[in-house]
This record gives sequence, structure tokens and C-alpha cells, in this order.
Amino acid sequence: MLVVRRTKDMAETPEGAGSVTGVSDARVGELVRLISAKSRVSSVEPNLVYVPDARASLSTITASRHHLVFGRRGAGKSALLMEARRALRSEGAVISWTNIQTLRHETPQRIFLYVLKDLLESVIAGRRSTPPQSALALSLGQLHGRIQDLLLADTPTETEDAQRLVPQIQRALSSYLEIEGNRAFAFIDDFYYVPRDMQPDILDLIHGAIRDTNTWIKIASIRHLTNWWRPSPPTGLQSGQDADLIDLDVTLQEPDKAGKFLEGILAEYASRVGISSLSRIFNRPALDRLVLASGAVPRDYMVLAVSALNRAQRRRNARVAGVQDVNQAAGDAASSKIQELEEDMAANRGVAARTVKTLQTVRKFCLDETAFTYFLVDHREKEDRPFEYGLLADLMDVRLIHLIDAGVSAAHEAGSRYEAYMLDLSQFSGSRLKQRITVLDFEDRHFVSKVTRSSTAVKKGATSRQLVGILRGAPEFKLASLSFELPDVTTPAFSD
Repeated sequence: MLVVRRTKDMAETPEGAGSVTGVSDARVGELVRLISAKSRVSSVEPNLVYVPDARASLSTITASRHHLVFGRRGAGKSALLMEARRALRSEGAVISWTNIQTLRHETPQRIFLYVLKDLLESVIAGRRSTPPQSALALSLGQLHGRIQDLLLADTPTETEDAQRLVPQIQRALSSYLEIEGNRAFAFIDDFYYVPRDMQPDILDLIHGAIRDTNTWIKIASIRHLTNWWRPSPPTGLQSGQDADLIDLDVTLQEPDKAGKFLEGILAEYASRVGISSLSRIFNRPALDRLVLASGAVPRDYMVLAVSALNRAQRRRNARVAGVQDVNQAAGDAASSKIQELEEDMAANRGVAARTVKTLQTVRKFCLDETAFTYFLVDHREKEDRPFEYGLLADLMDVRLIHLIDAGVSAAHEAGSRYEAYMLDLSQFSGSRLKQRITVLDFEDRHFVSKVTRSSTAVKKGATSRQLVGILRGAPEFKLASLSFELPDVTTPAFSD
């Protein structure tokens, strides 16, 4: 289901405006401005288009249950949280919102206090039946005041100060919400900005303060930058027990589904400014290439679409954006992706440098050693080398490689299986696509394999069997090649 809401700054579809004649039409400029303004959502910027899927229905995210929402940057984590916030607010629930990016330099105890400050302010403001001068209301107000005093203190908050508040807040919240007959939801966005070694401690404090209070936390993060549970001693949120996990990634494993999903979003934006069909401004190969170039990440798809349109407008007599415009847009995105990588991982010492080194190794293997932009990873080596596999997973989370198939069977070795990955188009595309390399392309919403600048026949992957045949021909990337050392790098902690 496609859910669309109008906001006051959205353009109405012009009546009788006529068909769009190409990228030079004024409505294309309106589309570019609209996408640019709405490509990032925040607690104060409403969604223009929200497209949920079966894995992330509103009935799931709004349930009385703790949730950890995972997805790559741009996958729609904040959009889902905002949609859930809107739905719950319409039901009269108490809602608080905390963005961790602004708190990333704070201690775990102070982050906990900020989250509880936001929550208590919302609970107090949402009072419906409790008299303001009742002992319970006054108790909540006093707790809020104590939190404010601790946050304003010149000296760093001691661990004991925060821990001492946990049972007091838990008792007050439990009684207050029971009397009010209401639920509270604490939305915590961009949790991955907190260093991984601190995350279980913060979650443990929050969970302790809201346990059995009819208060529920919804946390958005990137999976491989998140450590939500430390088993010894038990600290944080245990998946399956304390919280459920929601994975928002629409990947290239289902290319047809990804293509329809992404084109549906872009078409809805286009309709807002009077563009009735995407074929008026993109040719079919360009729309296919956008899916490949974005790795099926919605925000990347929209940003690349804007960049491709801008490039097409600069071409003399161009009618629509084409494949070359998308290739150039993808090449332009390379530096911004590295910058985002460093920003996302800045809280975890050494992780950005290690991930960049991993990218360099993978890129060299693909472009210099094998001349293939896609490769295989043996399941057995994945199990034997979990740390090195984690490095590869970090590259996937920051959209520099993309999973194509999680279970490619070996052609002549029963029981052997591989994962198939593709290097992001930004790493080998620019003003001209790198030549004489074997690439995966996307045509008519199916994968094909071709050699650039060559007369070699294109191999089609229109069926599952054909695609497996293509992927079996890819070179195997050895995880052992990621066993490099960097100075002052801490070992990442991964949660099961």
C-alpha cells in the first residue's frame, strides 16, 4: 500500500498543463526541488511518500513491544519511525523523540538522562486525568527536575547518579501511566552514532527505567554499527526476548520487486508536480540503471535520479535522462559515500579507516585483479572468519557493496554455497564506465552479465536458473585477504 500525505508546501498537480515534453520542462525543475527538499526526513519534516512493506507494517512498529529498526543509511528508518509516531499520536499515546546524533559526544549516563528527560516531558505534557497537584504528578515533576539538575551540572554525571534514578523513574512511570490509562513510546533515532561499546549500557539503563511501565522504545540504527546485547554480564536488550528486530533493507536479491518499489516512490513524487509518467523524463535503461546504481536504497535512488536529471538538462537538446547520466551521477556520489562512511563511523575509533581499507582491498580485487564487479564469498570461510566477514558486512551497510544472492550453490561441489556481492557502481563509474570489465547490469528488471566495450554476448539472468549460472562464474573473494592490521583499531562487537 502506498500512503501519501499532502503538506502545505507540496505542489498540486496542475490541471490542463499538458504533457511534459522532456527534461527542459519547468516541472522537472519543480520535481528536482521537491525531491531535494524531502530526501531526508526528520522529527520536524513530514514524509511526503511512505511505502511500507510486509516486514515493516504499521501494525508491527506501533505494537506494545520494544523494536530495533535496522537498515542502511537512506533505507527509510527515520521515515518509518515518523509514520509510527504520527499513527500513535492520533491514538492519543504519549510520544517522545530523541535524536542521538546531537548527543554522540556525551557519556552513556548523560545520553540516558537526555532520553528520560524527553520522555518525562512528554508524559507530563500529555496528562489527561491525574490532578497536577497529586503526589504522583509532583513526583514525576521532581524526577524531571533532578534530571535537569544533573544535566546542567558542571562536573560529569557519575554512573551512580543515573543508576539511582532507574528504580525511582520506573515506579513513578508505572503508576502514572496506569492511572492515565495510556501508553508511552520513546523514539530514538540514529542510535549508531553512539560508540558500540557504550550501547548496551545505555539500553540497559533505559530498559530498566521503563520496564513494566507500558512504555515502549523504538530505536533506529545500522545493524553492524550496533551492539544491543552484552551476554556477560547480561546487559542491554536481548533480541527475541526483550525486543524484536525489523530489517528495512530492500536489496538487489529481488530486483523486480526493488525496481517496482523504487519507481513507485519516484512516480508519486513526479505526479505531485504534474508529470504523469516517468517515461517523459527517463528512458527505460536509465530507470533500470538507477536501481542498480542505488543498490535498492530509496534515498540513494532519489538523489541519483535528481543528479541524473540535472546532468541531462545540461546536455544540449536532451529530451530524457539516459544511462550515461546515471553513470556520471553514480561516479559523482563516490566521494560523498566515503564522507558519509567516515561520519557514520566516527564514534567508533578506527572503524572508518578499517572500512576504507576493506573497500580498497575489495576494489583492487574486482577492478585490477579479476576485472569482475561481482564476486562470491564461501559460506565456510564466512563461518571460519567472522571478524573479516564483519568487515565485508560493514561495506554493505554503508552501501559500497550490495548483496545479490545469499545462497548460490556450487556447480560441481554438493553442499557448498556462496554469497554473491556486487561492487557499488560509484566505485567504477564516472564520466565513462570503466572498460573491459565484466559487470552486472539491470535490464527490464532482470540482471544480465556483460563485458564493457566488448562484442562478447550478453548473458541474461531472466530466470533464477540463468542468474545462478551467471553468479557461479564470478571469482571467489577470499576473506583472508582482509586480515590486515591498522594501528589503534579496536575490535568491533557484533550482536547475534
